[in-house]
Amino acid sequence: MKNFFIKNWQHFAVVIVFLIITIFYFAPEFNGYNLKQHDVEQYLGMSQETKMFREKTGQEPLWTNSMFGGMPTTQISTLYTGNIFQKMIISFLGFVGVPSGIFLMHLLGFYILALCLRMKPLIGFIGALAFAFASYEIVILQAGHNSKAMTVALMAPVVGAFILAYRHNWKWGAILSALFMSFELASNHLQVTYYLAFLLLGLGIFELFKVLKTKDFKKFTVSSAAILGAYGLAIFINYGNISMTNDYAKNTIRGGNDIDIKPDGSPAVANTKGLDKDYITNWSYGVGESFTLVSPYVKGSASVLLADTKFRDQIENSDRSPSEIKTIMEAQYALYWGDQPMTSGPVYIGVIMIFLVLLGMVYIKDNSKWVYLSVAVLALMLSWGKNFMGLTDFFIDFIPGYNKFRTVTIIMILIELCIPIIAMLLLQKLYEERETIKETKKKFLIVSGVFFVFLLAVKIVGLGDNYTTAQELEQINSMPEAMRQQVLTMDPQMMAQNYGVDVTNKEQFDAFIDAQIEGRTEGYNLLKTARMDIFNASMNRSLLFAFFAIAIFALYFYTSINTYVIYGAVAVLIMVDLIPVANNYLSSETLDNGDYKHWMPEADAKYPLSPSTADLQILEIESANPSIKKAIMNGDRDGKRKADELGYSGSEKRKVIDSYRFSALNFATNYRVFDYNNPWGSSRTSYFHKSLGGYHGAKLRNIQNLFDFQLAQSNNKVLDMLNVKYFIQGENLVPNRTAMGTAWFVRSVETKESPNDEIRALGNEFKITNVGSGKFFVNGVEQKEATVYGAETIQYLMAGKDTLKVPLSNGLSEGMEALFVVDANGTTNLVPNTTLLADSLNSFVKLAQIKVMNEFKVREEVVILNDEAKKLKRRSFTGEGSIKMDSYAPNRIVYSSSSSKEQLAIFSEIYYNDGWKAFVDGKESDILKVNYLLRAIELPAGNHKIEFKFELPQYTKSNNYAIFGSVLLFAMLGGLIFFDLKKKLIIR
Repeated sequence: MKNFFIKNWQHFAVVIVFLIITIFYFAPEFNGYNLKQHDVEQYLGMSQETKMFREKTGQEPLWTNSMFGGMPTTQISTLYTGNIFQKMIISFLGFVGVPSGIFLMHLLGFYILALCLRMKPLIGFIGALAFAFASYEIVILQAGHNSKAMTVALMAPVVGAFILAYRHNWKWGAILSALFMSFELASNHLQVTYYLAFLLLGLGIFELFKVLKTKDFKKFTVSSAAILGAYGLAIFINYGNISMTNDYAKNTIRGGNDIDIKPDGSPAVANTKGLDKDYITNWSYGVGESFTLVSPYVKGSASVLLADTKFRDQIENSDRSPSEIKTIMEAQYALYWGDQPMTSGPVYIGVIMIFLVLLGMVYIKDNSKWVYLSVAVLALMLSWGKNFMGLTDFFIDFIPGYNKFRTVTIIMILIELCIPIIAMLLLQKLYEERETIKETKKKFLIVSGVFFVFLLAVKIVGLGDNYTTAQELEQINSMPEAMRQQVLTMDPQMMAQNYGVDVTNKEQFDAFIDAQIEGRTEGYNLLKTARMDIFNASMNRSLLFAFFAIAIFALYFYTSINTYVIYGAVAVLIMVDLIPVANNYLSSETLDNGDYKHWMPEADAKYPLSPSTADLQILEIESANPSIKKAIMNGDRDGKRKADELGYSGSEKRKVIDSYRFSALNFATNYRVFDYNNPWGSSRTSYFHKSLGGYHGAKLRNIQNLFDFQLAQSNNKVLDMLNVKYFIQGENLVPNRTAMGTAWFVRSVETKESPNDEIRALGNEFKITNVGSGKFFVNGVEQKEATVYGAETIQYLMAGKDTLKVPLSNGLSEGMEALFVVDANGTTNLVPNTTLLADSLNSFVKLAQIKVMNEFKVREEVVILNDEAKKLKRRSFTGEGSIKMDSYAPNRIVYSSSSSKEQLAIFSEIYYNDGWKAFVDGKESDILKVNYLLRAIELPAGNHKIEFKFELPQYTKSNNYAIFGSVLLFAMLGGLIFFDLKKKLIIR
């Protein structure tokens, strides 16, 4: 053991330095603080029901009703009890902490890669720093994308083991490949692992071309078979997450779509395989924005106001006048002027790393450098997404699996991995062959000179974006017309009185508009000059670091200074370059009030939310039921006990208690809440209630379609059938008196031919006839008569008049008629026929007649597809009797019913074919899909117990697979260690 430590002291020293860096950089975390992570707060909301059920029962529910009406927990929070690798990751992060543990894994993972490549410890240390401090890694940590960050961290050792198998030791390479890939898959970000496959495939092809030259087919075949077997074992161990995610994805917006029209009725491009292209490419890196890899602030920084960034001091200390500085600070434009809708920060690899890559292309003899460079360039071009649709279209249409993932910018993680690898290959080469390479000073001077001149040219010329975005240009260009329309809607008398403007006088009117536009654009133009200053400062920064990097390597070529000293200087320079950029997005900076900018007390992170006034009102209303009140009191007791265990007091204790009170309420009831405050972009409501909204990148397709076709049209009947009992608007609570409850009986069945017809039948069907002298248009197409459903663009054009929007009223019942009319003052309205019959003065001009041909009667009827209706024994029912919920759990709901005749029971629960089973008096019964996404069961006459259970046999099976695979893997690892020790051939 003594010899072992003496021989490997450098590795232990590196690990100790990694720990020191981690502790210093994440100092608040080790002093009882947690990072403010937006997505972690969202995660706590969406997983609250699962967490409390797990705590209460010790079981995995696999389903939650807390978001989007109901969905599997597959990609929310599912623990696979047999997967030791998932447990090890959780234990590691629990011991070290989050995000420090993830950051440390970046360092350790890349260092393992360096060892597999037979690099010197100091070189591996430098590469690990560059990998871990790359700005995107820090940004995703700050955002709370913890699973993504951990999966990225584990990419490096996977690549290292892959190379080890082909180049040095196939046995250890295969075992380590199985080990690291098992961790990679257990980290549960399949998009990252999918992108990693690009690099592994590239390296595999490279090894194939090598063997075609060397003819050593046996070694290649054995290594390839071992690697494939290793990955197969890793997949086997993680079968549960992979298979359940795959099954779930088929039913989400990442799978197919049974609807092939848009809400307005126009044809939609059939999507049967994956996400829509617009959704995939919504976050696309700009081509010019790619220069952030070399210079961090050439497109600004995060999507926040300039006044809220570190650049505020730069502008305030400039030679601008106080009024100009004030105008800039008050300008309501983001500092970021790139092509993405918004961003938390740039992808900055480091100007030093890019310089090393350029040198590497000259000095590295190992042709694998072209694989890393090619993969990095491919990743960059794919990150452009909609800005380079030729390549993007090809990958979406022809590369299997590519269309399952959104946010193409994530692929830039490959650049963050490949660039440091090339740089470290260079440093290793320079170390091994210094005397020989020193004879090629001219190459060094050429590369250095070209790179420095290139940076200088970019600074002088710019990126050709005029320091603005396309959206901003569109807004500025449309401002004159928008301003004119706004002024024209104002009272002319008030305009004259308040502004001294006669709107009928063209010169006065135009002068007033010009003055308003000039005032509005002044701040924007001044902001552009500030952006230019930031761009120039960023380029100056890159030029400075490039100069220092060139100077350090000049010492290598022109002096005899020890190489380790030079590399030590490189390590310091890289940290001085990358850490200040990283500090913009995650640091120990404190605010004026003494609080950390990026950190908060641990208690606030674990229990981040307090109930609103509306939330508390719901709790009070529901407490009127004695049994529910008792459940809430028990929750209050449990919450106090938990808070005492944690040592919390005051407001911290109150948050814990409230979380338990609302959890108890949710387990005692089963209704939904719809919060109009950001319903589709926040899981806050899910923390306290069963929400119809939520926050998730892979929601079920059927709920997304219902949002688009019905909820976006304010169809309250759909809200009723989903048992939305309460609405939250701002701080106000609005009870929904017409919510249908958990279950009800219907009288009739309305069958439809296609899902298009089924989802549209949940609203009103209108027939519109042109009865006037003008022209009537639906979605821009002239019609004499049309059937519409409410989402179409319906317009009427009268001679010499502006185009009129034709309204539809949800207040009309089936069979009722109304007329779209215009009065003598030019005011349009929708009036009933009875009003026109009483209009003896003919005050209105009739334009279009509107009749409700069909109305969705949620209490009386059910809409069902023809194929599904074939399972029914009958099509009409009395609707008489009673049905109520007896008990609730996310994966098991029990009802009791009573009726003298056969009935069709409708349940306000989301239909999901995989896993849900229904039992009537203990006997399994068919679950029918009705009203596009609800469940129904045909019940015989009499009294019955109805039970819904959610069970996935593959979950239990996958845990057994994981246990067996893990035992096999560790047995193989132990055996290899034993035989290597026996032969005294410990891997070097």
